[in-house]
Amino acid sequence: MKSILMAASAVCALALPVFAHADAASDAVARYVAWRGGAAFQKADSLLLRGETDNGTFKGSLERRIEPGRTVEKFNMGGLVTHRAYVGKAGWALTLSGQVEPQNPIAADQAEARRRILFDDALNGARLQADETFDGETVQVLRISLGGKDHYDLLLDPATGALVADRLRQDGDVTETRYSDWRMVEGVRIPFRQQQQVIGDPIGMTLTVAKADIDPKADDNAFAQPAPRKVYAFADGKAADPVDFEFYLGSRIYMPVSVNGVDTRGMLDSGAETTVLDKAFAESLGIKPSALVTVVGTGGRELGELASGVTLRIGGMELRNLTVALMDLKPIANVIGRPLPVILGKEMFNEVVVDLDFAGQKISFQDPARFTPKLGAVAVPVTNSNGLHAIPASIEGAEPVLFDFDLGNGSPLLVFPGYWKPRNLLADRPSSKALAGAIGGMKPRNVATIRTLTLGGVELKDIPANFGEEDGSALDTTQTLGNIGMPILSRFELTTDYSRHRILLKPRPDAIGAPFTKDRSGLGARLSDGVFALSFVAPGSPAETAGLKTGQKITAVNGQPAKDLAVAGLTKLRTAAAGQTLVLTLDTSETVNLVLKDYF
Repeated sequence: MKSILMAASAVCALALPVFAHADAASDAVARYVAWRGGAAFQKADSLLLRGETDNGTFKGSLERRIEPGRTVEKFNMGGLVTHRAYVGKAGWALTLSGQVEPQNPIAADQAEARRRILFDDALNGARLQADETFDGETVQVLRISLGGKDHYDLLLDPATGALVADRLRQDGDVTETRYSDWRMVEGVRIPFRQQQQVIGDPIGMTLTVAKADIDPKADDNAFAQPAPRKVYAFADGKAADPVDFEFYLGSRIYMPVSVNGVDTRGMLDSGAETTVLDKAFAESLGIKPSALVTVVGTGGRELGELASGVTLRIGGMELRNLTVALMDLKPIANVIGRPLPVILGKEMFNEVVVDLDFAGQKISFQDPARFTPKLGAVAVPVTNSNGLHAIPASIEGAEPVLFDFDLGNGSPLLVFPGYWKPRNLLADRPSSKALAGAIGGMKPRNVATIRTLTLGGVELKDIPANFGEEDGSALDTTQTLGNIGMPILSRFELTTDYSRHRILLKPRPDAIGAPFTKDRSGLGARLSDGVFALSFVAPGSPAETAGLKTGQKITAVNGQPAKDLAVAGLTKLRTAAAGQTLVLTLDTSETVNLVLKDYF
């Protein structure tokens, strides 16, 4: 899971962009500036808004202060409380559970771009696009380029220059905002009602402004970083004894965890912005939601809820009064092949040193102040990126770029479209498709083999990789350009030390050079009612060669019933050595021979 966002719905008909003559664009800019307040609007460079928010289920409050070079926002809607600031090239944000995280320069630059387009600073160079029909009315589209594919569109009344709505494309998201209830404030027109929707989100937000102040007195205290809330405690006050974990299929860490005093098992996921509880499990504990959110995952976007006051215990460590997400995790559990009551998110990584011993299958937690690195471990810098953490790595000798550090990703490597498309990485190498995803669902994605990846000074070879698309999922971003998952990270003795902005990696001699597990069948199947139902057949794969079709049902493989094999058993068979034959028994009693091979 990548992030948790808020938003509301909109409908628009888009026309193909056609650039107009510069004079027409200048006329549109002049009408808009005059309508907003002329000289008063051009002079303004700061704004303070206070108001109420409503997403249709929960209400709350919002305060936003925007000054030259800095922005701060406080948002409170039930269990969803955010507080973040961007100052120059830096900044900070409170997590849902009150921990403080630094903002990275890319996020700060994007916040500054949003500040500039709020006033008239960015209008120089704006270009007209083709007119559109928006909510049944014709509007002029005045576009401001923000670099790359990012841009900001003002949707204007052609006659008066009035701002009907705007549309911001930034970092893979497209946000539409409708405006109404315009009032003059110190000579500048300000909308006192805003309806905002991130396209593709299941919910949106309406802001009703109670107070607006143009060019308020600068307030340094408003940008002061709050004191972080300590969420962890050790039973002996110093550290926690190591906890045994199960390394399921060499790609997932399951460990015992207590949730509000009830024992269960959770899956570790440093790529989850918050801990997630299965909704049915949470309901059984009497945990009730207090906020609605959009959850963005590698498969797309879906609705989630938040709940506060949750306490987790892992061995001798307790995480207190967390705000967690509630979702139906059964679809993900079905793909993984194991029950999934809890996804353990980044909260523990933010505050304590986490040491993972993959050879011994133990995890331990320490106070950062008492931590001493292992001899021979290489420190790799960790950067906070839009609520997650990222590390530098290099694909096939290119300049290092940031990849999400994701212990919850069961595949070795995800390459985001912002990286692979400009470099045309899929050219001149065998490729196919596979079903991939998690939160947000499963989607067919391109798969191919990356020849080398260098991480922490170590070169890894022949890595199976999924290639993302510009589809609004967690892979559609430019803040990071890929995701490094468990099959790579588990080849190291690994320690996270976020307090010093680093992870420590020491190659495991028994694992670092081993071949990567990869699918050699092309079967995309789910266990349902005791059979494997084919949901996808990879193009160019042995499954396609064998004539298999989506919708067919497999009752046994090599004579073993599907219900006994389960997901784990089928995974081991699908990833066996090339040349081996799988004998598939269909529900029609027909048998199909499938010869494994490398097809990408």
